[in-house]
Amino acid sequence: MKLAISCAIALLASAAAQATCIPPPPDAFSNATANNPIPQRVGDDARLPVRRPLTGAGTDYSCPMPIEIGVAYRVYNYRPVAIVHALLDEQIQQAGLPTTSAPSAPAWDSTRVYLQGERASFNGAVYLAQWWTQGEPPGSVAYGAWKVEDGGGIGAWSASRAYQAEEKVVYANTVWKARWWSQGEQPGSNEWGAWLATTETVPQPVALPSRYSASLSWNGGELTVNVQSVNGAISGRPAYLEVREQGVALGRITQFPALYHDCFGLPECQPGSYWTGYGKFTTTQLPGTAWVSLWACNSQNVCRPAEATRIVLGQTITGHLSEPMPLEGDPRTVPQ
Repeated sequence: MKLAISCAIALLASAAAQATCIPPPPDAFSNATANNPIPQRVGDDARLPVRRPLTGAGTDYSCPMPIEIGVAYRVYNYRPVAIVHALLDEQIQQAGLPTTSAPSAPAWDSTRVYLQGERASFNGAVYLAQWWTQGEPPGSVAYGAWKVEDGGGIGAWSASRAYQAEEKVVYANTVWKARWWSQGEQPGSNEWGAWLATTETVPQPVALPSRYSASLSWNGGELTVNVQSVNGAISGRPAYLEVREQGVALGRITQFPALYHDCFGLPECQPGSYWTGYGKFTTTQLPGTAWVSLWACNSQNVCRPAEATRIVLGQTITGHLSEPMPLEGDPRTVPQ
């Protein structure tokens, strides 16, 4: 009898050792399939962290062993909804994006290949690459690859840029106006030269908008965006929030009314004041083929972006059922 029991135990152990769990499906967010190509992120979007869309309830799977040992893994289906959070100042700096209107892009590198949308600083000015370029000094060609960017509307003087009559620049803490076409002439170097000192106040650096979170939902060819700031950030409302799909602007949200929360004793609610925003945008890319990013801006190049995301068809074993809206703390503490 004891021998029979021992043999049975050995057979079960042998079967258990040979049996394997059904492997989980590849994560549809990060693994390309026929129905789920992974688009390449372009321009400044390539600098952003990414966040998966939310998922539905999971389905349990068990190992095919002779004796039930419990759930092997759980599979979740992605939903056409994502919650993204604005980057911290530290993350913006790490991405090489400006945090004020002062020239803060990395210095131009003659050996580096620059792609469309990338920035570089040169001779005290910030330039934006309009297409692929390498070895072309910013501002050296009138209709070249580089376009100078203005911070608050009046940019720093650049020795390599050609200025037209009436254009204004900032140099030596003074606003100067061009009397006529000029290039390479330093303001103030010639009393009778091209530049005339004005009494205008030097524009102050433009600050970043406050942090926020956003809910994005896809329905056919329409993208709905709901935005809400962190608690008490009314003074940090942006001038506009631009919604981009694969690096191309779909449109902007320009109205940010105040929202006041009264929690009525609900423990999960955070009472206080918030700015909000809402918009609907017609998408141009097929589902799953484009990244979406949000850029809350106070000027052309002073923006607080949120994490990039995209609609995804398929499954994952990483459940992502909910998100705080808005997220008051560090977005890196939320599972991605």
